[in-house]
Parts: sequence; structure tokens; C-alpha cells
Amino acid sequence: MEINYPILGIDVSKATLDLCLLTGPDQRTPLRVANTATGYKRLWQWLQKQTTAPVTACLEATNVYSAGIALFLYQQGATVCLANPAAVHSYMGAELRRAKTDKADAISIAEFAGAMARKLRPWQPLPADYETLRDLVRHLHTLTRNRASIKNQLEKTHYLSSAAKQHILRSHKADLAHYDKQIRAVKKEIQATLKTSVPMTQRFERLTTPPGIGEITALTYMAEIPDVRQFPKGKHLTSFAGITPRIRHSGKRKPESQPISKMGSGRLRQALYMASLSAKQYNPSIALFAQRLQNEGKKPKVVNIAVGRKLLLQLYAIDKNHTTYDPNYHILHLASGTN
Repeated sequence: MEINYPILGIDVSKATLDLCLLTGPDQRTPLRVANTATGYKRLWQWLQKQTTAPVTACLEATNVYSAGIALFLYQQGATVCLANPAAVHSYMGAELRRAKTDKADAISIAEFAGAMARKLRPWQPLPADYETLRDLVRHLHTLTRNRASIKNQLEKTHYLSSAAKQHILRSHKADLAHYDKQIRAVKKEIQATLKTSVPMTQRFERLTTPPGIGEITALTYMAEIPDVRQFPKGKHLTSFAGITPRIRHSGKRKPESQPISKMGSGRLRQALYMASLSAKQYNPSIALFAQRLQNEGKKPKVVNIAVGRKLLLQLYAIDKNHTTYDPNYHILHLASGTN
């Protein structure tokens, strides 16, 4: 996309928003407002006094703290871009910035938007049903991690010998029961959310057809990829998931093994890794693929990551073509969209 002035750079924190309005190459106007509805209104009133031209706002994707201001500006008609924090950090390093303050960061974000305009995409809010699904699935992952932590602590408690052992055991068992109850409740809410939308229900049913892809993997994929059309090719999706090799060649140094980039959705990457463990047993095409890699001497973790990438390409093909898993259909042909 092309970005013209004015450009609004926003540095987001939990309590405040630091802003920098660029109306020209060297024309900067700063402002700080609260990260609240009142602060948003004050910001918009200030913008209307500064310029009458359409504003392009750029801010880092900082989870929940940036959600409110991004939605507010979008509703006011501004073009909103959510930048990858790693990309902004790299830009600041290239500019040799020495100052690290909220005000300086707002300036850097605004200048980053101007310099990287061609690589930024306008942001749009999710449909209400997918926003609900995303938040529920992410909450489910949090509960699952917390439950696993409590379970590990419970197992360790059995090795205690002090008088506190029974009290700690009761406490951990109560926590474990609490998380079990919460997980069941969230899963029930997720199923209710799926039923509110026929297309969403049908998509979930298609995505669970490949052997080895369970409910959690399919839900995580849907929550993190609400619209597969934003990825023209399968390789774009694998890059988003961060399971593509991170190439590091220099001179004569060309390592045989390349780590994955881990740039993108960690939730999706983790779900695919766990799915790879069962897919190697129950998905015939995946099992053959994994066996071939093992015969080539690949390490188990490398095989699992490669299997996760293969699974993601299968999900991409199914999702893009609105079809179900067919073990007799060549998945690469399906993913190419030539069917």
C-alpha cells in the first residue's frame, strides 16, 4: 500500500498512548493520551485540529493493549496498520537510534510506516464470531498450560517428606479440579460459538477430516487464520506460522541443518508440533513422509517440525478449496489451486 502524509505513529502501553503525527518529512507533533475511551476521544479531537486529510495510523501489534485504539481509529475512518514489533525494532536499529523512550518510539513507528509503506497492509477487525472464537481458544490454551504446570507440581509434591505435604497435595488437587472445570466450560462455549455460524461449523468439520488433526489443532488454526485468502500460497502460510527454515549462509559457511524462523504465530506452531506426533501414527501419507526423513538420518525433532509443516499445507489446501481430506488426491496439486 502507499502511505502519504499525515502519518500517525502510536506507541502503546497498558496505561498510555504516545503519539507522533508526521505531516511532512521533518514536521512532527507529539501527544500523550490515556489508553482509555476518553483518551481516544481526546486524540480524535486533536487530530481534527491538526489536519483535515485522511490519516494513516501505525502501531505495533501488542496483544490486547492495542486492540481498543486500533478499533476506534478504524471506526473513525482512518487507515490502520498493525506492524510487527520485531520489524519496528530492526528499523530502529538500522537508524542507530540511541534514545529509547515512549515518545522516541512513537516517532520511530511513524517513520517506519512511511519507509515501509509498500509492505504494510491495512488492518480490519475480525468478524464478531471469529473474534469470540479467537479469544476463547487462546484462553483455552492458557488454561491448559496452567493445568499442566499444576499437574507437574502435584507429581513433585509426592516426593516431599515434611508435615506440609498433605496440605500442599490438597491445594494442588483443588487447583487441578478448578482448571478441569474451567477447561470443560470453555470448550462448551467454543462449541456454542461454532454453532452460531453455519460456514464456521462447516469449516471446522472440513479441517478435522485429515487423520491426526484433532479438535484443538483445527480450532487453533481457525482462531489464528480467520481467512485463508490472505495467504496467496501455502508457503506464505508456513512463513506466518514460523516453521520455515531460517537460512544463514555466509562465505564458505553453509550449515547442513537450519533452524526454523519462529517468526509468526507461536500458538499455531505449537499446535502443529503436537499434531505431528499423532499424525505420524494415523495419517498414512504423513507416516510415509516421516519414515523417509528418518531413513535419511533426520533427528526426531526435525522430523516433527517437517511433519507439522506438511500438516499445515494439507490444512491450507482443504481450507482454500473448501474440500475434505482425500488420501488419494495429490496434496501439492490441490494446494496449487489448479483443480
